[in-house]
Amino acid sequence: MIKEEEEIQADYKWELSRKEFIRSLLVIGVSASIPFLTSCETEENPEVFDCSPLSAEQLKVLQALQLVLFPKEGSGPSALQINADKWIVYVLNDPRDPQREKDFILENLKRLNQFSKETHDKAYDLLSTDQQENLLDLFFQDRNQKRWGSRMLTLIFEALLLDPIYGVNPDSIGWDWLNHNPGMPRPNNHNIYPTIYNTINEV
Repeated sequence: MIKEEEEIQADYKWELSRKEFIRSLLVIGVSASIPFLTSCETEENPEVFDCSPLSAEQLKVLQALQLVLFPKEGSGPSALQINADKWIVYVLNDPRDPQREKDFILENLKRLNQFSKETHDKAYDLLSTDQQENLLDLFFQDRNQKRWGSRMLTLIFEALLLDPIYGVNPDSIGWDWLNHNPGMPRPNNHNIYPTIYNTINEV
């Protein structure tokens, strides 16, 4: 049990160098899927937006969770600064993604918030940062919920590493932080996802 708790904490506390770890993801190609998304509303970058299928409360819970999983540290950006919340909203609306994947994300987000209300009589986003972290320790003791936490981290990494043309990693802040050169050619409006699929189908 102690070993499992240590593994859970390592998933989101970044006890080792967060920057070096994420640099390694560039090698294994975490950012293989590249959808386009529109703007969302966040506390750091408030914009009017339709966050469906998330409710307004669920969006706040998602944002709070992402800030625990990927907080701003030193010169590194936070999950919200790289628009990771907007990325997940797109994933939930992408018709090419399996419905079971979307259900998995939504169901466990609801479970986390319900667990918070059962244990603290508050929505997850209304807890203190310490309370949020401690609650995740308990929540991730379930194997399936821990797998969900890993999936949420992967989506954050994708938002960090994708080209800004997709609405994430604004002003290349993720690349600049990692000293990453994306190379050429960069994607454009003619070959971005999902436009490239439509082009292939027309050939």
